[in-house]
Amino acid sequence: MKRFWLTLACCACTYEVIAAQVELIYTFTDKTVEKKTLALEPDATGVVNVVLKRDALPSRLATVEVLPDFASAKTGEAGYFVMPNGELGTFHEKNGERTARNYMPMPVFGMKNPRATFAAIVTGTPYDFTLVTRAKEGRYTIAPRFELGGQPAYDDIAIAYHLLSGDRADYSGMAKVYRDYQLARKACVPLKERIKTRPELAYAAKSIEVRIRQGWKPMPTSVTNQTHATEPPMKVAVTFDRVGDILDEFKRQGIGHAEICLVGWNQKGHDGRFPELFPVEEQLGGEAKLRKLIKKAQAMGFQIVCHNNSYDAYMIADTWDAEYIIKKADGALSTHAVYSGGRMYDICPQRSFERFAQKELRAIADLGFRGLHYNDVLTVVQPRACYDPRHPLNKNQGAAWVGKIMGEAQTVMGGSASEGGHDFCCGQLDYALYASIVPPKPHPMVDRFVPFWQLVYHGIILNNPFPPTCNYTIKDAATRLTLTEFGGRPFFYFYSNYRDNKDAWMGKEDLTCGDKRELRASVAKIKEGYDEFDALCHLQTEFMERHEAVAKDVYRTAFSNGAEIISNFSQEAFSYKGQTVEPLKFVLVEQAESAGK
Repeated sequence: MKRFWLTLACCACTYEVIAAQVELIYTFTDKTVEKKTLALEPDATGVVNVVLKRDALPSRLATVEVLPDFASAKTGEAGYFVMPNGELGTFHEKNGERTARNYMPMPVFGMKNPRATFAAIVTGTPYDFTLVTRAKEGRYTIAPRFELGGQPAYDDIAIAYHLLSGDRADYSGMAKVYRDYQLARKACVPLKERIKTRPELAYAAKSIEVRIRQGWKPMPTSVTNQTHATEPPMKVAVTFDRVGDILDEFKRQGIGHAEICLVGWNQKGHDGRFPELFPVEEQLGGEAKLRKLIKKAQAMGFQIVCHNNSYDAYMIADTWDAEYIIKKADGALSTHAVYSGGRMYDICPQRSFERFAQKELRAIADLGFRGLHYNDVLTVVQPRACYDPRHPLNKNQGAAWVGKIMGEAQTVMGGSASEGGHDFCCGQLDYALYASIVPPKPHPMVDRFVPFWQLVYHGIILNNPFPPTCNYTIKDAATRLTLTEFGGRPFFYFYSNYRDNKDAWMGKEDLTCGDKRELRASVAKIKEGYDEFDALCHLQTEFMERHEAVAKDVYRTAFSNGAEIISNFSQEAFSYKGQTVEPLKFVLVEQAESAGK
């Protein structure tokens, strides 16, 4: 992953806010704009609460933008803004705009400038805003823009601006504010508590994840609306017998703990006929071979799970029914991109739980799978609304139904996992395959990425930071180092690069097992990650307490047990507490009482 590094200047923020001027910008569906100013005082804890009651909002609102006067800076001033996915930008541009909606896994953002430092938590209508960071004629602002689209609000608009000072006046402090908020309202529970009664989760916390894509149809497909007669043939990459060969090689090379996730085991492979799963794909060996493989993996000491999808639907599925598809406000079916199964449609989360999740999770468990069950897509997108009068949902309700799907996986399978780190059901998410998405190209206003999500959720949700850190031991040195700097759980993926359009979004480098040589070489690279993680896995249950630059291109990640990881992205060796950190390497520094654990 390409990185942009900048050593941040330190700005002392000693301030006293007596009252904040908050500008509200109302844009109506007819393009007219009205502005209103509120004078608000912080409460006793230093929080400025902006609350716009849903019933008091004007009708026909397209958007509402909220901008306090302290959420601004001048070009060239010391400080920065930070976005929910970890994008951090100093005030170096005179003009520009960074908007984000898809890249917002948490409803929190912040800014540090010479007059104030704050963390803003969107507590009301958190799924309907775009975060807008602007530089205009030398003035920076950061503001949430709530997208109402002319519809009545279903929730109050509410933002809590936490004013920070002292050693909390940085992005680590901003993240702690949000973590404390989530824990205080019991939205989530630390891993240390959950693993006491969840053996599957305890196993995963000390294990790498290895995903194996077994079969798939062409991606993207040329047959948008597939039938059984026009369905393209499936590519078979890894049969169930071949997965057994992979596990045998794991043991030969000394890999003792791994959670194996089978992708494309279902009828017609990955994205083949979702939400239809069964029967087990015969071209891979069928159900009997799959059951045999699961027993073998478990006997060898591996945890084995599988991939399914309760959110996407293709018309080729025998279970296809337009009734369970999300309806837009105009009644049209909600659809998305074209994948292996053809045109993909979005399933209403309520119908997904009622018609698929409950039944299919038990059928999957009956095969013998046990562990952090992976249900694709659920947490890589914001909650969805549905306008079908038979199952209408606002986004708050949509979030609750997704939480039910994932909670069912915890009950039936022992744990839940999904794609992405959107945190609306963080209490039901045990593992995020990757916490956030890296934009294809860095934005000019963004200097670098920091582990903002991890500062909130490390020690609460197992995670890998970004898709490009997939197969990290075969990537460039900076990408490899990023995984460790961000406290990530390594994941490896056989046949991650499967798209025919060359869109290798997890990286062009790949793990394959077409013959003995490929198999041994791929497992050797996995073994490198296994050994590296074995020395670090005890940190998975610790909070990430601080992240900061200690020198140019050298970063310190500190954990709640006192351990520190020093990551050196520079071209020169760096000395820290008597240890030498070689270029593009890291060292683990532990307190004396924790050393050797």
